Amino acid sequence: MTGGQPEERRRGAQRVGATALAEAIARIEGRFGARAVARASDAERHRALRRFATGTSFDRVTGGGITAGETLALAGEGGKLTLALRTVAGAQRDGGMVLWVDRAASFDPLAAARAAVDLERLVVVRARSREAALLAAAAALRGEGYRLVVVDAGPSFGAHLAADECAPLVPMVRGSPASLVIVAEERPRAMPAYVVERVTWERRFGRTVGWTFAVARPGSSERALFHAGALGRDLVDLGSSSARAEAPASSDGGVTALKIAEHFASGHTSELPVERAS
Repeated sequence: MTGGQPEERRRGAQRVGATALAEAIARIEGRFGARAVARASDAERHRALRRFATGTSFDRVTGGGITAGETLALAGEGGKLTLALRTVAGAQRDGGMVLWVDRAASFDPLAAARAAVDLERLVVVRARSREAALLAAAAALRGEGYRLVVVDAGPSFGAHLAADECAPLVPMVRGSPASLVIVAEERPRAMPAYVVERVTWERRFGRTVGWTFAVARPGSSERALFHAGALGRDLVDLGSSSARAEAPASSDGGVTALKIAEHFASGHTSELPVERAS
């Protein structure tokens, strides 16, 4: 009789421990969404399966694409929205749904279509307040219906939404099947950021008709380079900084990939004039 008491106490402690663990998991999932708690091996396999690529040189900068449960910000000027749309198209490539929170009411469906975004698998929420924007993003991250959530914070002068105000979303995306991308002008401090900056301008007869921009993680030597044209011209992927010397020149006499790459390699951030008849 006496010898069986320690064994019963041990089993009782295991039952109490299992109950407490189950209650803790329920509270965590209730706050942060389903699958917020997972075995380490399952979580790593889940991340690998849910990685998606943009199909551009930006993938080299991110190390192969964007994974489920990852948060990143695209901060700066001159190309971040275009790059965000390419990210949306990458998330949709295998049938994924995307939520776009449009705080500034500036979403352009024509630009999205040019970036190969499937508008049938994109939900746009035009949030009229900071609270509404965060609520919409949080609801998508806690569910399992979305592969990517994009929050367009809008221009800084409009006082729409600062990137760091999205910090409460970061714990929610961990363990979520979705990724979170914040698009803002100012670089946030509460999450990893990739800085987008204009490198050169393309001008003809005194008018800006295009520009080149680079995107990089601060402190990294790897940068992706793109050329964007005005009036709805397609985005041109000029490659990463490590391959810029091999970029071929175009034959139309315009701003060539090689010329832009050389300008970029020299560290210039100025206008690159081109004067020729169209």
